[in-house]
Amino acid sequence: MAKLFGFSIEDSEPLSPGAVSPVPQNNEDGVDHYLSSGFFGSYVDIEGVYRTEFELIKRYREMSLHPEVDSAIEDIVNEAIVSDTNDSPIQIDLDNLNASDGIKKKIRQEFKYLLDLLDFDKKSHEIYRNWYIDGRIYYHKVIDLKNPHEGIKELRYIDAMKMRYIRQNKKKDNKNLPINTQRFGSDNPMDYDFPEIEEYFIYNPKVINQQVT
Repeated sequence: MAKLFGFSIEDSEPLSPGAVSPVPQNNEDGVDHYLSSGFFGSYVDIEGVYRTEFELIKRYREMSLHPEVDSAIEDIVNEAIVSDTNDSPIQIDLDNLNASDGIKKKIRQEFKYLLDLLDFDKKSHEIYRNWYIDGRIYYHKVIDLKNPHEGIKELRYIDAMKMRYIRQNKKKDNKNLPINTQRFGSDNPMDYDFPEIEEYFIYNPKVINQQVT
């Protein structure tokens, strides 16, 4: 909540108690997940490899702190995001979409609604910079669990260091499968029991504490 000339400015429609999220609220102005450049020493990594995605993102952010890299990133962001006081820096193009005008109108309305949730017109520079440095960006879609039909209520930024992408094979009980699905010596490649891949993300709010400061 902000105050101006004694008047308080706050959201007219606060979130309902049913809209819960494991991600805490943040100001998303960029100051809590990237720093400005400066002068410091560096070291040479002989191996040139990373063991975890956490280390990779941390290396990206350390590289962005170099003055030359920071200046190059700013040039790229300024070229990609064009700021205009009278227009939005991004819009959706539905010219090649094979749909009726009514559906296109609804898509444009929902697209503008999501931009308003992100406050993209004001925070586009920080959003694009965070995505460019980390190579990924995550948001949690907050909905009202009691009234899910009302749609997305809020989009909360998630630090990439707190997210972990998991891709693994689904476990199967081969005893309950038919015999013809277990033929691995057949010449027909379609007889092979192809594994099912399960993909999901894990959110860990304490991973960020592993950073070396």
